[in-house]
Amino acid sequence: MSMHFDLHQHFGKVPGSAGRSATVEEDRDTRIAFLDSFGIGQCALMPGHSYAAPQGIADVRAINDGLHAYAALAPDRFVAVFGTLDPRHGMANVAEVERLAAMGFRGLSWHHRFQGLPMDHPVMFAVVEAMEAHGMAVLAHCYANGDFESPWRLRRLAERFRRTPFFALDAMTSPENLDQLIAVAEVCDNVHIDLTSTLLGSRGVERAVRRIGAGRLVFGSNYYSMSRVPRVVALDAVEQAELDEEQKAAILGGTARRLLGLN
Repeated sequence: MSMHFDLHQHFGKVPGSAGRSATVEEDRDTRIAFLDSFGIGQCALMPGHSYAAPQGIADVRAINDGLHAYAALAPDRFVAVFGTLDPRHGMANVAEVERLAAMGFRGLSWHHRFQGLPMDHPVMFAVVEAMEAHGMAVLAHCYANGDFESPWRLRRLAERFRRTPFFALDAMTSPENLDQLIAVAEVCDNVHIDLTSTLLGSRGVERAVRRIGAGRLVFGSNYYSMSRVPRVVALDAVEQAELDEEQKAAILGGTARRLLGLN
């Protein structure tokens, strides 16, 4: 099995997107076929973040439970699970952190521009404090020009919680966004740069490696349930970059596995 590890996959469709519905078993088989076609041995899973929650936190708990059950369909391939919480549910989220930690979740993920409150809202500090006590990682989408998920907001959290690994997802979605997140990573050694959705290609990878080292970069595909994916731009960027094999191995799985405590 390939040692490539994909940190950034989503379970669930984007609301309003085209595509047929599928059983979880069909979804599992399609996802594994995707992994195999691109030489990816294992992956981490997180929910989509454009969910409906008419029943509030109960709906978010159900999303997390569904993700946990789905990962159990292929535990040798889906080896890490990241739940989510809606910051708008306030301090009720702390109890959900405790529940997810007991279930074996490796961390939590957010896409704050979809989830209603900024990354550095006071409730996020309370949530990450609870996460740090359990050694859980933070996956924070930092898509370019998304005010609620701007790099400076990530820095506020990462500086407070130095023992917590932070993964800045979608970091390479503009040159300016990458430069800002590299600057954050230079002063916060717990911040790591995700290549998912890169628009900068191999040159973006090489630039980040020169500034902070290959050990601070992680690979992700942004695969969603039942997607048709002709190519993975982040994988192309790493393979085409002028890096040695040790550097590529760190980006394509070594660093993420180490930080998440995976064998």
